[in-house]
Amino acid sequence: MPGDSQTQGGTSSTTERELQERLGILATFNEVIADVNETIVDASARADIEQQVCERLVQTDELRFAWVGVVDDATDAVEPRTWAGVEDGYLDEMNVSVAASRPGGNGPVGRAIRTNSVQTTHSIPDDSDFGPFREIAVERGYRSAASVPLVYDDTRYGVLTMYAEHEGAFTPELVEPVSNLGHAVAHGIDTHVRRERERELERREEIFSRIVEDIEEYAIFRLDADGCVESWNRGATAIKGYSIDDILGEHIRTFYTDENREAGRPSQLLERARREGRVEDEGWLVRADGTRFWAAIAITALTDDDGKVNGFAKVTRDMTERKRREQQLDAVFNSTFQYIGLVEPDGTVLKVNDAALDLVNADRDDIVGLLAWETPWWNGDEERMADLQEALDRAKDGEFVRYEVEVDGSCGDRAAVIDFSVTPVFEDGAVSLLVLEGHDITTRKERERELRREQERLEFVNRIIRHNLLNGLNVVGARADIVGDFVEPAGQTHLDTIQNRVREMTDLVGTMRTFMKVIVERESHETHPRPIHEAVEHGVKTLRTESHDVSVSVSGLSRISVVADDLLDEVIEHLLKNAVQHNDKLNPEVTVEVAPGDEVVELRVSDNGPGIPDEEKHRIVDKRIEDLSNPGNGFGLFLVREIVESYGGEIRIEDNEPSGATFVVTLPRA
Repeated sequence: MPGDSQTQGGTSSTTERELQERLGILATFNEVIADVNETIVDASARADIEQQVCERLVQTDELRFAWVGVVDDATDAVEPRTWAGVEDGYLDEMNVSVAASRPGGNGPVGRAIRTNSVQTTHSIPDDSDFGPFREIAVERGYRSAASVPLVYDDTRYGVLTMYAEHEGAFTPELVEPVSNLGHAVAHGIDTHVRRERERELERREEIFSRIVEDIEEYAIFRLDADGCVESWNRGATAIKGYSIDDILGEHIRTFYTDENREAGRPSQLLERARREGRVEDEGWLVRADGTRFWAAIAITALTDDDGKVNGFAKVTRDMTERKRREQQLDAVFNSTFQYIGLVEPDGTVLKVNDAALDLVNADRDDIVGLLAWETPWWNGDEERMADLQEALDRAKDGEFVRYEVEVDGSCGDRAAVIDFSVTPVFEDGAVSLLVLEGHDITTRKERERELRREQERLEFVNRIIRHNLLNGLNVVGARADIVGDFVEPAGQTHLDTIQNRVREMTDLVGTMRTFMKVIVERESHETHPRPIHEAVEHGVKTLRTESHDVSVSVSGLSRISVVADDLLDEVIEHLLKNAVQHNDKLNPEVTVEVAPGDEVVELRVSDNGPGIPDEEKHRIVDKRIEDLSNPGNGFGLFLVREIVESYGGEIRIEDNEPSGATFVVTLPRA
C-alpha cells in the first residue's frame, strides 16, 4: 500500500544515511591514524600532536567536538589539554573525574580511564550516567559520545573523547577502530615524549663529553645499549691506540682477546652492568696494533628517567706494569678464564686454576691431591665421573679426548655446559702429565636453542600468514564482490576502497609469504639451475597485463640458467613494478637487459624516471629491516636484496642515460 511503501523508503534512506555516517567516521579514524606519524615529525611539543588529532577528527561532518584530557593523580580530576570543534564553553562548565563515587566520574571519560577500554554513550539525552554534563552537552548539539584511553606500553597519556551530532554514531563495530585510533595517538605521543627524553640525554652527554675529552690518564668513553663505542677521549686514544674515526661504532669486544671473545666476556660484563648498575674487572685487552695490555675497567650503566638502560660509560686504566710484576710471582696458568687443571696420569690433581675453582666456589687446598673424578665439579654424579675416568684412561694412552659435559656451578646455579678436553703431555715418549681444559659454552648453547625456538616461531607465523590471513582476505574480497551487486551509486566509492585495500593487503600477504620463506628456509635454502629467460618473460607479461600504458623492451634474452629457485620470479616482478611505481613520466619506459658472463649473469632493469641521487643509491640497497617504518617503505627492494644475496648474488643501482635509474642484479651462472 502507498503508506507502507513510503515508510519502507524512509527506513532505507535512514539506514543508508547511518551507514554513510559510520563509514565517514571510520574513514576519518583511518586518516588520523595515517597522519599521526607525519605529525610526530613536525611536532615541537606533545600538545601539537593532540591538537592536530582533535582538529582532524572534527573535520568530518559527523563529529561535532573532540578533546584530550589528562588525569591529575593528586585530585583524580581530568584536566582538558587540547580541543577542537563546537566547544562553546563546554569544558569550562564540566568537572570530569575518574572516581566513580563523584558525580562527574560515571560518564564515558571516567569509565574509559578506569576500565582502560573504549566507552560509548549512544544517546546522551537518555543516559543518566552522563551525569551533570548531560544538559550542557545536549545544548551544544552533542547526541552521542565515545571515550578512548590513550595508553601505550602500560603508560597512560590521557583520554580522547569525541561527540557526534546524532545518536547511535559509535556503534559496536566502531569500537575496535576507536581503540586502534587511541593506540595510534598514544603511540605518537609516546614516540614524541621518548624523543624529547633522548634529546635531553644527548645534552647531558655533551656536557659529560666536554669534561672527559681532555683526560689522558684514563680511557673514558661511552657505549650505546648494545655495547658499541659512541664517544672517545684522548686518554682512550693514548691507551688503546685507536683514533676516533677508527673506533666509533665498533663493539667493545674489539678490545678483548680472542679467548675472552669466545668466552663471551664482553657481553657478560655488559649484562652484569645492566643488571647491577656497575661492574669492575681486570684483564688483558688488545690495542690497535695487536699488543696486549693489562687493564682495570669499570662499566657503569646509563639509564633514562624510567630506569631503562640506554648506554654505558666505560673507564679503562692501563695496569700493564703492575700485572707484569704480578706475573713474575704467578704463572700464566691463572691468567685465562678457561677452566684448567693438571693431573697425574693416574688422575691425581696437581694444580687447578682460579677460573675452575670459582666455578664451584672451592679452595685450592681442598682440591689438590684428590682424584679428578672425586672433585666438586662432578658433584658425585656417577655417570659423569665414569665418563671422566674413561677420558683419562684414553688420554693416559696418548689420545686427545674432547667432549661436552654439564658441570654444576656454586650457589645452586643451573649447570654450565663445558667444552671439555684432556690433552696428554709427553716426556721421553711417555705420557707424564694430563692437561684438563674446559671452556664455558653455555651462552652459545642457549643461543642455539633460542635460534631453534625462533625458527619454530617464524614457521608458525608463516603458517598463519599462509592460511588464516590469506584465506580471510579471500573471503572478504569475494563477499565484497557479491555486495557490489547490491550497493547503490552513493556507496560505490566506499566499496571500491574496500576492494582496493583487500587487493593491496592480498599482495602484501604474498610479499610477506615470500619474505618469510626466505627467512624461515634460509638454512635449508636449496637452489638449482633456473632459466633466466623464463622468469623475465613471466615478469614482463605480468607487467604489461597490469600496466597498459607501460612500454617494455627486452634485449639479450637467451636460454641461460642461473643459480636460483622459484623466488627469482619475485625478484624480477618487484624490479619491474619498482621501475613503474617510481616513474614520473606519463608513458613509462622500462628496459630489461640480460648480459651473460663466464661466471655470472647480469640482469639490468632500467627506467626513464627521475633517477636516484648518488647519496641515496647505497641507502636504498643497503636498507636494514629496522629502517622499514612499514612494509610499503622500501620493503620490496629489501626483499629483492635478501633473495638475491641468498643466491650468492648482489644488487646495485646505476644512472640510466639520459634519465632514470638502472637496477643491476648479478647472479651466479649455473
